[in-house]
Amino acid sequence: MFLLPVLAASLLIGHTLFHATAVEEVALIVLALAVLATGHALIRSQRSRLAAEREAERVQSELDLRTRVGDCEQRGKSLSAFAHMAAHVAHEVRNPLNSILLNAELLEDEAARCNCDNSGEARALIGSIKRETERLQHLTDEYLAFSRPPRPSPIHHSLNAIVDDIVHQVREQAIRQRVALATDMSRGCPCAVMDPHQIKQAALNLVRNALEAMPHGGRLTMGTAVKSDGEIALSIADTGPGIPDEHRQQLFEPFFTTKPSGSGLGLSLAAHLVRDHGGFIDVQNEPAGGARFTILLPVSRAEVGACSCDADVAMPGAAKPVIA
Repeated sequence: MFLLPVLAASLLIGHTLFHATAVEEVALIVLALAVLATGHALIRSQRSRLAAEREAERVQSELDLRTRVGDCEQRGKSLSAFAHMAAHVAHEVRNPLNSILLNAELLEDEAARCNCDNSGEARALIGSIKRETERLQHLTDEYLAFSRPPRPSPIHHSLNAIVDDIVHQVREQAIRQRVALATDMSRGCPCAVMDPHQIKQAALNLVRNALEAMPHGGRLTMGTAVKSDGEIALSIADTGPGIPDEHRQQLFEPFFTTKPSGSGLGLSLAAHLVRDHGGFIDVQNEPAGGARFTILLPVSRAEVGACSCDADVAMPGAAKPVIA
């Protein structure tokens, strides 16, 4: 477009020089100069328009950025106020819950020693009280952890040992839900300098999320691996419904949950704890169904294989059933 005025003027001048009379030459040269002036004006006009459009886009982008920053600041203030309130409420509720759970366990022992006809029903009711109390304890623990996230206390530790601890901790719940547990742990001894309590808490939150996705049974597989790019991985795979695409971006946001009784803090806290270790959590849907959450942590080559705590683990690629 910018070359059209120049091309038109050149053709006019060429025609004038080789085919026209003196009067025609002057007239055509004047016409060519007019075409050039018009083209120059059009070019300047288009440049001005493009510059105005770019400036408008820049101003709009700056306004959008300021709006997002303002929203983030407001959200941060709201979260801070909520965290303060949640910490106070959770602290006040924790002691009564401990008392309720202790008394429920004492009642359970008394009901077990009772030979009356209704002892079985009494034990069932007490068991229900215990489960609900434990759920509330877990909820208060999440609120306290969210409001006062602890700083890592790193030591040299193995992911395999963390998986072993979690398997023992969730075994009874898995049996109640008819969920088969399996492990697929690496013999490469995926060790790193980490806070084992925090990484275990992050992984345990992911395991609980996986169990909640399989209320009517399924299979949960926990695995560890040493990656070739200098990372170690702890994965939790389930056979639940998977993660809908529209929820993927919000999955680790505080208070986001699709469960009627969920707090929306479990996955957010897990992501926070892993980020504090310089890692991240990868989420993928499995081809055969279900979801796989993978905790990825950085590790130096010197740390890989530096501990000897994994003598009895499954070979890579062959899942070892824990509960069939």
